Amino acid sequence: MKNYKKMLAMGLAALVLGACVPTQTSPGTSTDTINIGYSQLPANIHPAEDYNGWFTVRYGVGETLFKLNNDLQVEPWLAEKIESITDLEWKITLKDNITFQNGEKMTGEKVKQSLEHLLSKSDRAKADLGIASISADGQTVIIKTEQRQPIMANLLAEPYSVIIDVSAEPLAEQGPVATGPYKLTKYIAESGAELEAYEGYWAGTPKTKNLKIKYFTDATAIAAALKSGEVDAVYGLPYANLETFKSDSSNFKTSEVEGSRYVQFSYNLEQAEGQDKQFRQALDTLVDKETYTASLFKGAAKVADTAFPNNFEFALGTSVHEYNVEKAVQLLDEAGYKDTNGDGLREANGQNIKLDLVTYNRLAEMPLSVQAFQQQLKEVGIDSEIITVDKPTTAVSENIYDVLTYTVVAAPIGDPYAYYKSVFYTNGSANIAHYSNPAVDSLIDQLQVEPDQAKRNELSKQIQKLVDEDYIFTYIGHFKVALVMDNNLQGFESHATDYYHVTNQIVKE
Repeated sequence: MKNYKKMLAMGLAALVLGACVPTQTSPGTSTDTINIGYSQLPANIHPAEDYNGWFTVRYGVGETLFKLNNDLQVEPWLAEKIESITDLEWKITLKDNITFQNGEKMTGEKVKQSLEHLLSKSDRAKADLGIASISADGQTVIIKTEQRQPIMANLLAEPYSVIIDVSAEPLAEQGPVATGPYKLTKYIAESGAELEAYEGYWAGTPKTKNLKIKYFTDATAIAAALKSGEVDAVYGLPYANLETFKSDSSNFKTSEVEGSRYVQFSYNLEQAEGQDKQFRQALDTLVDKETYTASLFKGAAKVADTAFPNNFEFALGTSVHEYNVEKAVQLLDEAGYKDTNGDGLREANGQNIKLDLVTYNRLAEMPLSVQAFQQQLKEVGIDSEIITVDKPTTAVSENIYDVLTYTVVAAPIGDPYAYYKSVFYTNGSANIAHYSNPAVDSLIDQLQVEPDQAKRNELSKQIQKLVDEDYIFTYIGHFKVALVMDNNLQGFESHATDYYHVTNQIVKE
């Protein structure tokens, strides 16, 4: 236990020291240009590919038919309204004053083409939406579904649903022509993007002429860039370093809200020991969530019981998890994972157990989490190796992990259905644990078609309870969503969804 606590202290000190750079000395760039640093940059920002639509929206390039307000309630955006015609039909009326960034009017036919393009490119969207057909007439779109889909507006707020002009000439295949306040002019996947204001933006001409997105792979570098004035704002700053900027209130400010982004350990149910529920329970029991969130995350995260913060009406609010090293030892012993040759390592089928712990640098705190977990494993006689990858998709597709450190926003559309369908459903598009439980699948099927909100909440809690008891994930903590910026920057605010960033209101004053 001493070694575990000592390792936590050393890791945290290293992370915080990375932010100890000189205070701002550069006046920054012209007020005509705003520079924003990000710790993530996809290969492109085509919304139908992977989760790239999040960046299409973050950069102010694309918009969806509906959006979520600060209370995560869905409301119209590019659409004027949505009406349920029958249990299987939705009628969407579009705003009549919107053009794409090439000057073309957004019509029903354009929206139809955009959604059909999405369905042809994204298995995740196709599974979520369940669309059978789409028709258009003027500024009206009719969507027919294969089954009842009571949360169609929520799903059409997901960033994969960004409306694009499919017929427009693509920009080096790296970004779409959409309806947002900023249009993409240059994109280099290794370094960043350049955008310029779209003068014909339907909600009003953007206040700033140019935006530059700068990509940083290093936590120290992104903090230093903000301190020096190289960038005006950052997203992805290590949470342990936030206090450095909060304490310098004469130069910097922070926009911070509670969110549903979590960090978890995912156990691979296709690996030998991972198939054993009691072994997974032992691993779960070794995770000290309280210390992780308080020390490693510097209080920027709250202990997670499930995928959703407990204030969400559809959250279970409890968990079978308990931190208890002695119980973990007992569980391992009872399951037959013992050290029979005296080398200090537990065995399975006559071979020392060695777990591959895979992590990546989406959050600076993630590698620290897995280092702490490795020390805990060592103290109960389990060998492990930490493997750091650029993206978790490689580890998942090649099935090369026993435990994967993972982060995601569980409720980006204000409803849990899409998360359950992709993560827990048998063969779901994001089922990284290779989990399959017929009872869970049945409840998700019921949730998909249930229109009553109270019943949806109850189904959601039942799903979480079953998954929790199967020990496929250890949810560690929910993070706040934080944007840190120079004091003179206005109109750049955090949102609980974690993807509404740039608007036409962003400006340096």
